[in-house]
Amino acid sequence: MRLPHLKNVRVVVSLLVFVIAAGMFLDFTGNFPRDVASTVTSVQVGPSLIRILTTIAWPALGLGIALILTIAFGRVYCSSLCPLGTLQDILSRLNRNRNSRRRFRFRRQYYLLHYALLLLASALALGGSIMLITLLEPFSTFGRLTVELARPAAVLLHNGAALVLDAVAVYSLFAVPLHVAPLGPLLVTILLLAVLFVMSYRAGRLFCNTLCPVGAILGLISRVSVFRIVFDRSLCSDCGLCEKVCKAGCIDSKRMSVDFSACVGCFNCMEVCPTSGVLFERRYGSRNVTAALPVDRRRRKMLQDAAAMVAGSAIMPGDSLKAVLPPATGKSRTTRPITPPGSRGLDHFTSRCTACHLCVSACPTQILTPVFLDYGLDGILQPCMDYEIGSCSYDCVVCGEVCPSGAILPLPVETKKLVQIGKATFIKDECIVVTKKTDCGACAEHCPTKAVRMVPYEGRLRIPELNNDLCIGCGACEHPCPTTPNKAIYVEANPVHLIAKKPEEKKIEVKEEGAEFPF
Repeated sequence: MRLPHLKNVRVVVSLLVFVIAAGMFLDFTGNFPRDVASTVTSVQVGPSLIRILTTIAWPALGLGIALILTIAFGRVYCSSLCPLGTLQDILSRLNRNRNSRRRFRFRRQYYLLHYALLLLASALALGGSIMLITLLEPFSTFGRLTVELARPAAVLLHNGAALVLDAVAVYSLFAVPLHVAPLGPLLVTILLLAVLFVMSYRAGRLFCNTLCPVGAILGLISRVSVFRIVFDRSLCSDCGLCEKVCKAGCIDSKRMSVDFSACVGCFNCMEVCPTSGVLFERRYGSRNVTAALPVDRRRRKMLQDAAAMVAGSAIMPGDSLKAVLPPATGKSRTTRPITPPGSRGLDHFTSRCTACHLCVSACPTQILTPVFLDYGLDGILQPCMDYEIGSCSYDCVVCGEVCPSGAILPLPVETKKLVQIGKATFIKDECIVVTKKTDCGACAEHCPTKAVRMVPYEGRLRIPELNNDLCIGCGACEHPCPTTPNKAIYVEANPVHLIAKKPEEKKIEVKEEGAEFPF
């Protein structure tokens, strides 16, 4: 089939998905359409594969669509629906604009490395660790790059524009808080960007065909795709233009062959062919065409060797990668990271979170913060609740609504209000009521469930008293606590989330009609 506009359709779709994905990660107003965001995240293969382990739901349908597209047309997901793939094309385009004579060329793919990484990631996932998936999964990588690098820049530009408008008495914009990721996650993200930039700048989609686990899965499926790129020998003029524009390096123009498992479906080759000798045909057609490279028996041997290399790690227990960390020091005394409501607990969260940081971007109070090794190696770069920034809003369930992998499950507001993610601990001897003999009550004033109340202490002083049956661990008591250098009241994480008791509702007495005015 000669489809001259196929590349244009691909470009439009890929840019649309890229803009939507970037918009939902960059959004700091909370106004991005949730339905649009969920549609894009539902067709992301990596998070959907993780989510399907939890529940068969709408994301599973999106995953099915992505897989059906691959079976029918090859790896069009990589070129059209993956925002990181579009980012690689942009980086690769920079080099092409700088050096107009630069061209791609056919290269043997690193299948041994690619499939070995896929097998290792799968084996670790079966053992309870998705560390390798977290680091290499494309949608999550794009999310971290956007949230930790592009979002602060966008906030600075927004706040600068707000200041300029304020100077001329225009108040249509208002400044928003600027939050920067901690040093550890920030350095890892910068390193990943550097690797991605070098690979894309020099060799197009090398990341997709060397490191990306989703690319490896779709590459295997595309071996049986119904339609694929083929050559029509009667029309090919041996000009080699198709090979020079192939960003995946999978076209060998001299042999008139295509390594279709590495093809990302960009259709650049069809656009530049001057004789229409490059076609998109059914796998078994009647034309005088050549398709994929002949079967390389050595590749199967490489896959067998890779499988043997990682077979032992499939039975490796998930806890074997967990780091033993000392208790946290500083303002908060919390010894374990606190996972958000809906995550059910540490094990459920760390075994499903791909660290895409969409929840970090969407959190209205910005208390979800990426951490480096607080969860251990298994949970590298995953977010936790940081009560030094603020507290978890009592009525908010946004993180569960946006999570694409099922690490944070959606909760009704009334259910979320009873989920106990941790329990408050009160150090009486460090409370300023004791140390400075002064009234405070900030913790009790902010507690939404009244798990903290003030009781008589000395004279007219009152001191906090805890009822952890009512505490949900939201941090509303810890954040405003004024004691230094450590908080006198802090939240300790529940490894498995519990259910708190429902706060008692006080009845309001309504004065009967006709009663005299009280004063």
